[in-house]
Amino acid sequence: MKKISLILLLFSAIIVVSCKKEKTDTTPVDQQTPLAFTSLTATDTIIRVNMLTTLTAVATGDELTYTWDCEYGSVLGSGNQVQWTVCHADRFWITCTVTDKYKATQKKTIYIRSNV
Repeated sequence: MKKISLILLLFSAIIVVSCKKEKTDTTPVDQQTPLAFTSLTATDTIIRVNMLTTLTAVATGDELTYTWDCEYGSVLGSGNQVQWTVCHADRFWITCTVTDKYKATQKKTIYIRSNV
């Protein structure tokens, strides 16, 4: 009986130790910087095929992350400033999604035209 009690006690201790409380943000709401995605610009909105243009996202908030998406072409780099290029002529969209540490998101899209 002592062995069973000891095993149950040990098993209970393992469960208590292995359970981790999820960390929650304790920043008071009045001290949080609200997410504001103010602009998405390109150094050139008309480029030649295989040339680069620099895209810049301007946003404010707490611990921002930037996700870039495009229908065609290649996004080079990461963060709030990247470069983009494409290998054929047409009109293309590139979208930037900004997310803050509170999981708020905002998106902006820019159109770039490439010519031969």
